[in-house]
Amino acid sequence: MKKIAIFVEDLSLGGIQRSLINILNVIDYSKYSIDLYMTRNNIFYNDLNDNVNICYLKPTLYIFKFINFDLAKRIASLYYKIPDIEYDISIDFNTYQFSCSYYALSVKAKRYISWIHNDIKEEALSNKKYNILHRFMLSKYKYFDEYVGVSEGAIESFKQMHKLYNKKYYCIQNLINTKDIFDKSKEKVDLKIDKNKYNLISVGRLIYQKGFDILIEDMHELIKEREDVHLYILGDGEDKDKLIKQIKYNELDDFITMLGSTSNPFKYEMMMDGFVLESRYEGQGMAILEAYSLGLDIFIPKRIEKYNGYNIKGCNNIVNSIKNAKKHKKKLDDLSNYNSNIIENLNKLFEDSF
Repeated sequence: MKKIAIFVEDLSLGGIQRSLINILNVIDYSKYSIDLYMTRNNIFYNDLNDNVNICYLKPTLYIFKFINFDLAKRIASLYYKIPDIEYDISIDFNTYQFSCSYYALSVKAKRYISWIHNDIKEEALSNKKYNILHRFMLSKYKYFDEYVGVSEGAIESFKQMHKLYNKKYYCIQNLINTKDIFDKSKEKVDLKIDKNKYNLISVGRLIYQKGFDILIEDMHELIKEREDVHLYILGDGEDKDKLIKQIKYNELDDFITMLGSTSNPFKYEMMMDGFVLESRYEGQGMAILEAYSLGLDIFIPKRIEKYNGYNIKGCNNIVNSIKNAKKHKKKLDDLSNYNSNIIENLNKLFEDSF
């Protein structure tokens, strides 16, 4: 039986955490023994496979984020105990955190793998804080043997950023738990919508990357051509107040509703006709596939086509596409072929047989 160590900060509410839970729930535990290492006892999800052995490690000092990784790693080794276990594979699943990378690279293992969840190049260009932190982390990437990207777009961006062309790269998209989506979509919702309108929903953190400011401008243009449309925005984040002001400034209060955040977006999506996302960049964009599985019309710009992993086509002009959209009966898609291919690729990864 192969022993695999996976390192993540916690299992709080988030895309990285949800992605990991989905992977851990399809692993063949007759072939693989999984030790999941976390530095925070924060578990939001209650559906983690019982075969996963959860271990806790001491969180490293915050200041290590602002020190060159090579130096920080040497200093940390003097104070933080490493598990005395030898693994076949060590996986840093949360590459944003120094502690996860430090521990993942410090345990004894035959192979070291880093998981790429986002377009690192675009994030560094648009997020000043991340750009600064990333400069301190740069030297860590040479230590990993292999990289898994959640989309071809994320992998290509990583290669351009780091020039590590002699490493192994694999594209393994995020699993989509359609059974869970379908079950949660049946829950009751305390929301009344006008069924005579074409109702849209957008889901994501209210941050610059997700492009909600662009989407609000789209709505400002759209209602000049079509007034029987309404947009519901589901999410929370640092740009919330700014976006509310933008909605009021453009006099869109009757056309856009902010719903806040929820652990179950699917019960809201099931009420809608279309899903729209104006992200400036993505890692993969799980929300796109989740909405697609529920049968919603999908409106995404061409620039994020390369991130969705399911050949969902982008729009040359989102405003024109929505202007001509019509209501229709939704058909569920369990994404069985998509998920089966991912499970097959995970097994290839663990067996080093890509």
